[in-house]
Amino acid sequence: MLAVIVTASAMAVPQLMDRLAGGRVQDGADAVREVLAGARRFAIEAGVDYHFRYEMNGTSFVAIPADPLNRPASSYTANEEPSTTNVVVQSGELEEGLMLSPFSEDSSGIESLDAEAFLDLPDAGTLAGKTWSLPILFRFDGTAEDQRFRLLDEDGRSAEIRVRGLTGAAWVSQVFRMEED
Repeated sequence: MLAVIVTASAMAVPQLMDRLAGGRVQDGADAVREVLAGARRFAIEAGVDYHFRYEMNGTSFVAIPADPLNRPASSYTANEEPSTTNVVVQSGELEEGLMLSPFSEDSSGIESLDAEAFLDLPDAGTLAGKTWSLPILFRFDGTAEDQRFRLLDEDGRSAEIRVRGLTGAAWVSQVFRMEED
């Protein structure tokens, strides 16, 4: 009887561990989706276009006004409430072992940003030293650009993150395992 229990446990533990790791990927993708939704909301409320950017093959992501020079000082990070002014910036960081990546190599573009783009964030200098994706534009009328990218873990689990241009809505796929070429 003990042998049966040990055998059943040995078969169940790897599946349980895989589900837990998939949950990390899903949680990270949901955090990114929340900031994407925030960028859309900020654009509508402030009446200015916003950019969402992610660190290429990295862990950072931000929602910032498209024109950093034309905004009042006000900010918050993922775990704080916004201040009373209506133009904000937001940043987030994924857990170790997770990263954001373009959906396909041909859609990748990279940019460096000056610290003034992140002026209101406490880690603006660190953020300015990173390599960023091209912006996903959220317009003040609630529309955006069609875009998709991925959140990956070190074991090849992935979730696709999409932005629908017409509505500006962000969507996250279920976690799946990337196939190796």
